[in-house]
Amino acid sequence: MLKQSLIRRLRLGVFLVLLGLASPALAERLSFDHRLVPALKAVLDSGNGEMVDFNGSNPSYVTDVIAIRGRSAKDWDEALVIVARAPGSKVRTASDWLEELRKEARRRCSSELKVLEQGERTIVFERQAPKCPGSYPRNALYLVVQGKSSLFLLAVLSRDELSAKSRAEWLALFRSAQLK
Repeated sequence: MLKQSLIRRLRLGVFLVLLGLASPALAERLSFDHRLVPALKAVLDSGNGEMVDFNGSNPSYVTDVIAIRGRSAKDWDEALVIVARAPGSKVRTASDWLEELRKEARRRCSSELKVLEQGERTIVFERQAPKCPGSYPRNALYLVVQGKSSLFLLAVLSRDELSAKSRAEWLALFRSAQLK
């Protein structure tokens, strides 16, 4: 039992190191205070490697999925998705990424995207899609940050309604995000 716990903590430690390196072969990285969302902190503190999935197979588009509620990073009800990507010909700015996500949401089902906050290089927005069929997340909060040489996305996806408290915690986490 102690050995399994040590292995889980080691896997989590490796994940956190990789998360810090997640910017696609670039010097920039996005940091945020995970302690602002107690459910996220609990998952990360648990050391349960099944709740985290890191995909660095494409250095120009690195993703992390952290299951907040659910059985695993592959079978979740609520998850934090972290993406670091290199700007491309179609998506060069935070606004471009917002439009890409808007098109994807419309393609999937009837959705409403609402910008909550917008700065020079950041956009916080929300997607409501209460009538989406299947497992497509019905609610989502997004933060897109445009760096000098990379783009970052934090997305909280939920297959059911986010509580007002949870929504406020995630928005506080978004406000804590900063490029380093």
